[in-house]
Amino acid sequence: MSTVKFSKGLIDSIKASAKNKMQPAVERAKEQRPAHSWGQIIYDRIFGEQIPILQKLPSGWTQTTNSFLIDTVGDQRCDLMFELSKDVHWPYKFPDSAIAKNGGSYRGGLRLVNAPIWEDLQLEVKTYNERVAYAVARQTEFVGSVAKLLATYSTLAPALKAWPPLWELVSEDVKSQHRLIGTRVKKEIEITVDLDKMTALSTAAKFGI
Repeated sequence: MSTVKFSKGLIDSIKASAKNKMQPAVERAKEQRPAHSWGQIIYDRIFGEQIPILQKLPSGWTQTTNSFLIDTVGDQRCDLMFELSKDVHWPYKFPDSAIAKNGGSYRGGLRLVNAPIWEDLQLEVKTYNERVAYAVARQTEFVGSVAKLLATYSTLAPALKAWPPLWELVSEDVKSQHRLIGTRVKKEIEITVDLDKMTALSTAAKFGI
């Protein structure tokens, strides 16, 4: 009797499904970014008393924009686009100051230097980064645990017996093949992954946690 063997293609497919299962949590973490109102606050802090001067400059001396990229805030990587409620004047060449400098990225972002004026924003960005890092770490842990489970067995049936939620990560054509050929009882194999934690992560992903 033939069995569904764990080929490289099947393993890669299951690992991709495992990553996709946890991806919504990563996306939700990324959506919980610092408030868009920060755009105007940052603009006002950077240019301050120079804003009226920028507004009076002749056409062609400045450009207008309704968004800008921040590369870093203090020691925190940011890489976020901040939007404004309306177009504002922006120098063609950003002038470095004591609180903001050109970031040097190809997208033209700014570096908000480590200064007291940015402590509130730096804290928000740090919280955001930690939230995203936590979601990514859970995703990585889940995919790694699934990979270890697959490496423990050579065929699908005993792996499913050991951890039934694996069924959710298998494509429909493989499920059909498995149903056709039936299952075969295999000898017990020592499993080196925490199946309960894998189940908890898988269940949490269903409920958007």
